Amino acid sequence: MSLAFTAEKVTRTVRSGGAVVGLAALLLGGLAAAPAATAQPPADAAGEGLSVWTAQVAKEQIPLLLRAGADGTELGRQVPEKGSGPVELYLTAEQAAEPRGKGVRLAEKKISAQARERLKAAGDGVFRPYSGEGGLKQEIVEGMVG
Repeated sequence: MSLAFTAEKVTRTVRSGGAVVGLAALLLGGLAAAPAATAQPPADAAGEGLSVWTAQVAKEQIPLLLRAGADGTELGRQVPEKGSGPVELYLTAEQAAEPRGKGVRLAEKKISAQARERLKAAGDGVFRPYSGEGGLKQEIVEGMVG
């Protein structure tokens, strides 16, 4: 009787061990495939980025801008019920060509060279070095001690 109990226990242990091995294989397979699943921009979009465009548009021209790829939630607040109003759009040059061809006068907003240099010198305020005086490492160590 104790022999049957031991055989049942061994069978149960082997089955659960197989489930653990199967689960580990599935997890490792998923991790191996993850780097291959990163998003890549289309080859024809290289160098084609968003630009800021301005225009004076009437409410009737909104569908043209939406078809071109403009954000409709922003447009609804900018255009008056009657007449035309100024809008600011974020489109690629290709997207901007479509409404232009249908009578919407879009003008690309350009940043002056002086402003571009000023922005470049200021940096984005995001990067902080890890090592060195005032770096993240020093902040972490001081936080742990203090």
